[in-house]
Amino acid sequence: MKLAIICAMDEELSQIDLELVWTPLHSISLAGNVYHEYFYAGHRVISTKCGIGKVNAAIATQALLANFAIDYVVNVGVAGSLSKELKFGDIVIADDLIEHDFDMRSFGVPLGQIIGVNTFSFAADNWLKELLTRKVQLESNQVVSGRIVSGDQFIDDAAKAEFLHCEFNALACEMEGVAIAHVCYANQIPFAVIRSLSDMAGQDGDAFHSFTDLKEMAAKRAALVVKNLLREL
Repeated sequence: MKLAIICAMDEELSQIDLELVWTPLHSISLAGNVYHEYFYAGHRVISTKCGIGKVNAAIATQALLANFAIDYVVNVGVAGSLSKELKFGDIVIADDLIEHDFDMRSFGVPLGQIIGVNTFSFAADNWLKELLTRKVQLESNQVVSGRIVSGDQFIDDAAKAEFLHCEFNALACEMEGVAIAHVCYANQIPFAVIRSLSDMAGQDGDAFHSFTDLKEMAAKRAALVVKNLLREL
């Protein structure tokens, strides 16, 4: 099996590297990103840092799929919680993803609907999702599944967080997952999104300071899930 791992930030990818203690077989630069190939637990793994935001994520994902024979794509990183039932370090495995800042309601479609795309949300691969939620567990944190929303905004406002939770019934918000999901959907490649919660999106004070202080802890939790996933595949 050949699996791709995409992270937005150095802090997310470096925690995976630390957890897996692996050395790349080789690396290649494509479209401004570096792709590293590894062999781990019997699988070929390609990893890359795409940069923050939906456009960066889409560029990296399409370059990845165009140049490697990938079986599954996994987006790994941190996110803001939209649920008061989830705490820092808990993991949300995406059921599906929606682009919350795509707004063409003037044309009579719901917020988040991308005109010309025959789906409202992008559904994650059922097999990967079930494997992650049933087989991959952490000692100190929950691993749950639910909807994740993405947009080119860092959410640090309680009212906005409540709106996203109520409007989309979403558990977490971040800035890349839906773009990766959309590219995988267009290329008919199954995917999963793993997000560890680094902040409460402004629901309990300043999300920026929480994110800054806790992003490495959250990234480490996500890296543990990746390690467990590779061993279960």
